[in-house]
Amino acid sequence: AALTAAEAEPKLASSGSRRKLWLAQWLRGEAERAQNHTSQAKVILEQALSEAIPNEQPQIVAHCSTSLGLLAVQTGDIDSAEQAFKDAIRVIEELRAPLPGEEFRTAFFSDKLVPYTEMLRICLASGTKEPSRVAEAFGYLERARARALADALGGDLSLQAGPRDSFEADLLHQIEDLRQELNYLYNRLNRPASQARLGHAEVQTLQEALREREHKTSEIMRQLEHRSAKIFTQVDTLDIAELQRRLGADSCLVEYATIDDELLAFVITDKSIKTVRHLGSEAAVTAEVTQLRFQIDSLRHGSGKVRRHLPALERRARHHLQSLYDLLLRPIEDVMGKRRLVIVPHRALHYLPFQAFHDGTSYLIERHEVSYAPSALVLQQCLRRSHPSLRKALLLGVADEQTPRVRDEIQAIAPLFPEAITLLDDDATIQALRSEAPLADVVHLACHGQFRPDNPLFSSLKLGDGWLTVREAYGLNLDCGLVALSACETGVSAVAPGDEVIGLARGFFAAGSPSLLLSLWTVDDDATAELMAEFYRNLRETGSAGAALRRAQLSALKTRNHPFFWSPFVLMGHW
Repeated sequence: AALTAAEAEPKLASSGSRRKLWLAQWLRGEAERAQNHTSQAKVILEQALSEAIPNEQPQIVAHCSTSLGLLAVQTGDIDSAEQAFKDAIRVIEELRAPLPGEEFRTAFFSDKLVPYTEMLRICLASGTKEPSRVAEAFGYLERARARALADALGGDLSLQAGPRDSFEADLLHQIEDLRQELNYLYNRLNRPASQARLGHAEVQTLQEALREREHKTSEIMRQLEHRSAKIFTQVDTLDIAELQRRLGADSCLVEYATIDDELLAFVITDKSIKTVRHLGSEAAVTAEVTQLRFQIDSLRHGSGKVRRHLPALERRARHHLQSLYDLLLRPIEDVMGKRRLVIVPHRALHYLPFQAFHDGTSYLIERHEVSYAPSALVLQQCLRRSHPSLRKALLLGVADEQTPRVRDEIQAIAPLFPEAITLLDDDATIQALRSEAPLADVVHLACHGQFRPDNPLFSSLKLGDGWLTVREAYGLNLDCGLVALSACETGVSAVAPGDEVIGLARGFFAAGSPSLLLSLWTVDDDATAELMAEFYRNLRETGSAGAALRRAQLSALKTRNHPFFWSPFVLMGHW
């Protein structure tokens, strides 16, 4: 790399491609640093930096500052390293602020996390002597986590554009046409099992047509976001003191992170910020996650055929749930005490039901209320939102072969609210949701859901007239206290660098809901109908979604021991 960059530099200089010249210089300096040629690397990087600054090339400045910070770490000059990383972070955030559209912000951040991680490392290394640096470390962790989603919740990012001229009106008309075409393709590809299966060639043709229209939809949305973008000179930041006040004496936040392969946790209470190091290797925890998900997925096609094996399957699942408890929670038992736990997962941990962790004696839900958040900042934004009285419910249900008890579920819930609008099957349309949702205190959607790992922003819920995607959820303009997505895999998300959670949760958070009830896997229809009725009875009694979910899960645990049945649903955001 160093030789190739050096060969390119004179040709780039003679052609006048100065930005590419400085990029080549940075690359050569980085290659020398990687070979521990510290003197040569420092000369090259400082030269590139000195030319990039006056010529206003901030991306080169960020690259060079990061590399110089890493170089200073190698030589033991921690003070210089810290200053270089801070310079890189300042430039990165200045570059990021004016970017239009969440996809741009998410993608921009994906390869710029090194200075944040290094500042986390530096702060923790000196935290034993300077306790204030632990809070500083947590701040750097949060500045790199779920930032695009936090921007959306903080009002710093326009996610929905109305037509301001004929050009934008035409774009929105194109989106509506594409939505109808996509609905046709989704219905063809997700046809019920009772219908004749499609041939391989037909499936390939439909999938190609689907990808083409989704790509075009994304391109049009980016155009609209770019046209409506504003320059944001200030973005919302975490106020740790405020977060601690809102947590109160009965809650603690547990936020996980990694340095190299070491998994660690920050534990935040109203009185303290502590770190728990060396929870285990991320690789070991990821292996346990994979094994647990294998056990859970063994029941995804129904429990009837394996009913007599359920006790053995439960023991296998519990084995992995106990291993995960030992790795992730046992080392912090003394700090968390008896408080409510708010979990901020990291990478593979987003796919775990912490409430089902087992300490060898009991499940965690038997001792603690458990909720989740994408980041502490997102949680802070959710806790700031006012909580309505939860009197008026909007209940939409669309039954299919996989979820035949949807009608029973909706009819059991409706009488629990003083006011309830019930829309079933063909009446449960996207337009009805758009019209009624802004007036509801609770929005409950019981229908088929699908997570799209290949294109997470097109994860969707099947309503009466088509599929509601993440992008369409952005425009719902919610002012409710809770959205419950009683469907399969509604809480499953792709996790982009910086723990950007991209899935249905993102859409409903951005639309204005401070609390989401979501599922982590394909749910059992009977168990879900019973759990939801119990959840809402407790919600009306307690006013707390977190307490209501815990009671409902404890009740379900008495009759269906396997975690597959009672633990798929999780609460994200305000409890």
